[in-house]
Amino acid sequence: MPSLNPIALSLSLTLALGFAVPGQAADLVIDQVTVLSPERPAETGRQVWIRDGRIAKVAATPEAVPAGTPRLDGRGRFLTPGLMDSHVHLAAAPGLLPTAAPELHAAFARQQPRSYLYHGVTQVVDLAADAQGTAAFEAQAQHPAVFRCGPLAVWGGYPLALMPPEMAERWRDNVVVEASAGTEDKAHTPEAIVARIAESGARCVKVFVEDGFGDAHHWPIPSKDTLRRVRDAAHARGLLVVAHANASDMLAKALDGGVDVIAHGDWNWTPAERSWAAEHGQGVPASVAALMARVHEQGLGYQPTLRVLPGLAALFQAETLADPAYAKVVPPALLAWYGHPEARWFAEALSADTGGEPIVLPADHASTGTAQRALRHLHGLGHPLLLGSDTPSAPTYGNQPGYNSYQELRAMAEAGIPLDAVFRAATLNNARQFGLEAEYGTVSAGKRANLLLLSANPLEDVTAWNRIATVILDGEALDRESLAAR
Repeated sequence: MPSLNPIALSLSLTLALGFAVPGQAADLVIDQVTVLSPERPAETGRQVWIRDGRIAKVAATPEAVPAGTPRLDGRGRFLTPGLMDSHVHLAAAPGLLPTAAPELHAAFARQQPRSYLYHGVTQVVDLAADAQGTAAFEAQAQHPAVFRCGPLAVWGGYPLALMPPEMAERWRDNVVVEASAGTEDKAHTPEAIVARIAESGARCVKVFVEDGFGDAHHWPIPSKDTLRRVRDAAHARGLLVVAHANASDMLAKALDGGVDVIAHGDWNWTPAERSWAAEHGQGVPASVAALMARVHEQGLGYQPTLRVLPGLAALFQAETLADPAYAKVVPPALLAWYGHPEARWFAEALSADTGGEPIVLPADHASTGTAQRALRHLHGLGHPLLLGSDTPSAPTYGNQPGYNSYQELRAMAEAGIPLDAVFRAATLNNARQFGLEAEYGTVSAGKRANLLLLSANPLEDVTAWNRIATVILDGEALDRESLAAR
């Protein structure tokens, strides 16, 4: 009888008895869960192993788990990728002026990342940010993964025209000076600014194609040549170009400039287009249909940002601050301050612009608004969408971190976008668009373990995204309520 290798014998016995071999221990195991991953059909009764902050395997049948391994019971629950919101502004505290009480800013800074996590947002893209602008967010013990776009603007244009001088001055290195009379400011060419943005660690460049709100046309915008130089310089360095362009005429210019992502839906139509919409209960005019066709043909990323106008209207709705969801994501001191007269400063500024009238949305705005119509038309072309909430879209407390991302998902569903398309917009589509598919977006072995355990199926009811039992961040299971404001 041949002699047995003791090591081989030990290994055989270990496997036969169902114990894990050395190096196969897990940091977390989720048992008997339904896995919802956007690239494949639902999988029931799965056992998901997480090790070193990543998904180690998704087992079709249960396997023996080493004693002492943390486990989650997934029976009756749904495991999805964590959500990705690709349009946030982390340096902006909703409703707070920079001169507001420091303790309110500090309370907001501590809670902000937890509020995103509370609503399942485990990755964010800060559009038009620098490392300084995201530092307080990333300094918190628990926060979503952060990716950044660097801004490139025209002096005197949007958004600098609305900034206090000292704030606008911080953007000076990112202001392009277009050539005139054959001369160029070498420090402020598109190529020089893109180079600085790339060296800062950003993944994308944000440009602003906005000549004025409503029917105003008083701000300068980048020329077509500048936009194309930005695109060429950005692509040479592996960066995307994201364009603020939320009006039909501005969207056309962004398309001419060859940008990669449209950071807003087409919700500011021309007077002729609005007149057409008033005469037709649904659909889009031929000019908007042509724009959506170009977006689709050029394969651009498209963020609907349906929450911008409702976020403004929320300032004039008494029920806004009574919403129980606010107590979950707003620090108590800040929530109390929102109820004081001084917190009405932005509402008063908006009223001054509207002749003293509050901003009121039609009761059926969710289905008939211009942005919603354009969105439905684009989806009808088979175009993939992106979740981008634009939080906060303005100094309004109507756009709260995390909660606004969830409200954006609901707004997309209420506009008529199918729930599977909403799911992809918030997960795989965003990951693909921003070059993060190898790390995020699906429930697959090797991906980072940023996951959500839900008590309802989001492919059946969009409100399931607000029924989170556990947030898993880099493999660590966090009870949702532990992330609530306190």
